Amino acid sequence: MEVFIKRLTQTDTNKRLAIPTNSLVYFPGFRGNHSVELKVKDKSHRLWTFHCSIRKKRYLKPVFSSGWLEFIRSNNLRIGDKVSFRLEQGHVSGVEYGIAVQRKIRLLGKDVWADVL
Repeated sequence: MEVFIKRLTQTDTNKRLAIPTNSLVYFPGFRGNHSVELKVKDKSHRLWTFHCSIRKKRYLKPVFSSGWLEFIRSNNLRIGDKVSFRLEQGHVSGVEYGIAVQRKIRLLGKDVWADVL
């Protein structure tokens, strides 16, 4: 199940990934806390740990911080790439989340989205 899709901005590639607030329902670990660590598997089955936090007051503004920039740098991601974050069903290893990345390329005169990861 897809949790969110986002095209990366400069802030997303240099500091942290801002995620849609309505995605928080898929992160049950908050339960009274303002941060949670998420185990996320990419398409090559590499496991990543992202620290997801929210503000303590009013507007929650969830972000991925710790672990996110390592993911960006390790995969040479850039502004405009499209990130798809999903909830995995039937996992065996305890990983509940998956991530995929696509990049727009020009192929035979047409723009297409190609898998980066």
